[in-house]
Amino acid sequence: MKNLEELKNIASNFRVLYVEDDTAIASTLINYLSKFFKEVIYAKNGEDGLALYKQDSYDIVITDINMPKMTGLEMSEKIKEINSQQNIIVISAYSEVENFLTSIKLGIDGYIIKPVDYTDMNRILFKTVIKIKAFNDNLENEAKLETLVKKIAKKNGELKQYTDVIDNVAIVSKTDLKGNITYINDFFCEVSGFTREELLGKPHNLIRHQDMSKSVYQELWKTIQSGKIWEGTIKNKAKDGSPYYVHAVITPVFQSDGKTISEYVGIRFLTTNEEVEKREFKKKVMTNHLEFKKTYVNSVELIAELQNEIETLKNVDNSHQHESDGYKARYKKALNQVDFYEKEIKRTEERYVKMMNVTKQNMEKVTHSHKIALQRIDKLERQVHKYKEEESSQSKEIIRLNDQLNAQYKIIHELRDTIKNIDNEKKKNPSRKGLFDNFM
Repeated sequence: MKNLEELKNIASNFRVLYVEDDTAIASTLINYLSKFFKEVIYAKNGEDGLALYKQDSYDIVITDINMPKMTGLEMSEKIKEINSQQNIIVISAYSEVENFLTSIKLGIDGYIIKPVDYTDMNRILFKTVIKIKAFNDNLENEAKLETLVKKIAKKNGELKQYTDVIDNVAIVSKTDLKGNITYINDFFCEVSGFTREELLGKPHNLIRHQDMSKSVYQELWKTIQSGKIWEGTIKNKAKDGSPYYVHAVITPVFQSDGKTISEYVGIRFLTTNEEVEKREFKKKVMTNHLEFKKTYVNSVELIAELQNEIETLKNVDNSHQHESDGYKARYKKALNQVDFYEKEIKRTEERYVKMMNVTKQNMEKVTHSHKIALQRIDKLERQVHKYKEEESSQSKEIIRLNDQLNAQYKIIHELRDTIKNIDNEKKKNPSRKGLFDNFM
């Protein structure tokens, strides 16, 4: 079966703690589990199982319920106190409602009745290992995401260092595809005389000098729009009208696909005498710029990978959230059923007590004296007939409750048979003590 193959593939690295006091059953089940799991560790009772659990970690704990020294449910409760996320499967030869309800409250992952139905066991094992795999994958993805975030933070730190180097020796600006300024450094403001507020969002030709030929800018735009770098000397005009010359390198910046241009970056060096010394740094700055560009492209690719990882993690997280919501809904429904069963059990017990009290009172009347019993035999027979009608009505009520609470059927059935036996015995020998005479 496909599920068995997938179960074996997923569980091949998982470890199991198996707790069972019946060595014959344990031997059979250990051989079966060993076909799927990397290692199966055996303990003969709950006390030994808990001791082994405290010494090591296990992906799944499989336990019987009724064992000497410590029951499987007691051990499971203590294990859940140590690790609330521990996956536990219970195997029991009994199907008591109380054990089942306790298992639900403890958050047990599966409940298997002996003799083991291996189809049922395979289904529960498959469901449990899938849950563990999803949990482990989520932890791995979170660690991977944290590593990627650290890498990108490191790259951003390096990029900032390159930017600081360029800002110290060059006039830097960025524009959108239409030539509107989106970024300028302090050196740009210092040389041009404009403030950031006066330049951001404005066209770059705000500092164009009237002496510059339009053909120069036509060539510039044609070059950078084709994805190439433009380099040349430009005469600009400061805010006060004074001219200044710069040697400019205009570079297109591409999106992660390496083809679509997102913006343009301009790096300029003053050519005035007072800037001669700074121009000596040009070669070094250009080298840094090329490194900056290379690092930027790598960072863009890394960011794209990170975004893909984030989307994948979101999808995985949504899937886990959906599965978790399903578990929570089923758990809440189970708790509501538990509450309903407990109330029904309490109401049933109250009916039993009431019936016992009525029966006791009737029996007291019957046993007052043999003489009174003979004198009132006709009346008692009518009362017996009435009790039978009440019994019939109560039997119907018991049958209705039996459909809702299978676990109570045995008690109700035995009580009904006991009442009938008492009536039959009293008919045969009114003076003979019945089952309930001990209560008088």
